[in-house]
Amino acid sequence: MAKDSRADWGSVTEIERGKRYRLRWWANGPDGYKRHSETVRGTRRDAWDRLAALRLDHSTDAPVPTVGECWSRWYEPDLVRQVEAGDLSRRTLGEYRTTWGAQVSGAWADVPVDQVRPLAVQQWLSGLAHNAARVAVIVMRRTLAYAVRYEVIPANPMDVSYVMPSVSTSARADDFVWDSAGLCDCWRTTHGSFVEPAFLLSAFGSCRVGESLAARAEEVSRMDVGGIAVAVVPITRQVLSTGGMPTDRLKNPQSRRPVVLAGDPAERLLGLAGEVGRGWLANDGCGRPLSQKVARDEFARSLGAAGMDTHPYRNLRNSWETVARWTLRMPPWVTEKMMGHAGKDVTARHYDRPQVDEFASTLAEAWAQNPFADGIDFTA
Repeated sequence: MAKDSRADWGSVTEIERGKRYRLRWWANGPDGYKRHSETVRGTRRDAWDRLAALRLDHSTDAPVPTVGECWSRWYEPDLVRQVEAGDLSRRTLGEYRTTWGAQVSGAWADVPVDQVRPLAVQQWLSGLAHNAARVAVIVMRRTLAYAVRYEVIPANPMDVSYVMPSVSTSARADDFVWDSAGLCDCWRTTHGSFVEPAFLLSAFGSCRVGESLAARAEEVSRMDVGGIAVAVVPITRQVLSTGGMPTDRLKNPQSRRPVVLAGDPAERLLGLAGEVGRGWLANDGCGRPLSQKVARDEFARSLGAAGMDTHPYRNLRNSWETVARWTLRMPPWVTEKMMGHAGKDVTARHYDRPQVDEFASTLAEAWAQNPFADGIDFTA
């Protein structure tokens, strides 16, 4: 197997044990700044000596790729690799690509990385809306980090503390949260609709939008804890915002978790799963899972038909977390795990591995103290 060794400038890969080595490095040439390679026969020391000689040969080069070349050559391929490895969501990749095309590329794609000046960056940021500037800074900083890593520039000009545009320059996202009574009102409006199973998973189970649409009926199981029914749903896939069939690529590794519902919401979900039997729990009636757009539109339609103020479907998850902490009184370190977050401390990130029994018993105990969604009259 080829063994790859890297230095600050170039790399040496063994391609025939003790006999042949492939050198790779970046340098200017007749057709611009690009990657070069050469095969060396001899010992590993011979290979490293040759790489050192090549570096001296190119020490007078001016390896100054443009910001656009750093993006296309290094950062974007690395983003794709992270998605394929499950370390980055496709949604984040799409957001960074959109930001690159809409805010960064036009201003910086053709600028050599050693010509990026803080004053010009500040002027650029001042012309953007707050939210656009926030993501643009991330994309620009991480793109230029590769130029620092490969010794093209000595420091990252994006590490300067810039004055960001006022928050008022961006339309504020709807951050409304329903309280426990509000979630019950939402349940009344969606009761009996095709979006109800997904609604239950988000409003009473912490699911993200895509996660709530990718559960299968045969995966829903029942537990009884202290006389309280608990529905257990494994979260192993999601429906992407771009549509299509569910994928097993979740937002992060911690998103793969059991979701638990208690009381009447659990009984209702179990009943709906029994009616479906096998297949997607939230489906379009033809065996296909609902898309995010269809679920969002139906949820908004249901609220509007009931005369309620409409807020985004995604806010159900925020509302669950708020109700779980302040109505059910579950501690933050519990709700963090139930939501599929990594946690903030070392123990939470690396050691804390609660199982479904712990989730179920903790929720059932909290529900016994405040069964806020039990006994709802859906005919009212």
